[in-house]
Amino acid sequence: MRLSAAVLIGALLAGAIGGIGASQLAEGLIGTDADVQSQPPLIILSVADALMAGHDARQIRAMAERLADGGFLVLDGQAVLAAPAELYLPLGEGTGR
Repeated sequence: MRLSAAVLIGALLAGAIGGIGASQLAEGLIGTDADVQSQPPLIILSVADALMAGHDARQIRAMAERLADGGFLVLDGQAVLAAPAELYLPLGEGTGR
């Protein structure tokens, strides 16, 4: 089970990083090195595919949180699954109205 999760994560990482970099390079969207380094890497995790592969919701959430802990912004086709803490807008404690 862990091996299949590792393979799934590896495939997701390779596809996301390669696809994003190639599309941004082709469209001329990649800015300066400082711009690229200030943005977290993005991964789109297909929850439907993970469920069909036999993973349950708890495993998918844990995988997304591990990736977020590693600095990745994790998205599904419909929602943000997990993100690094520094990407969350702090509301409360005097910051919101």
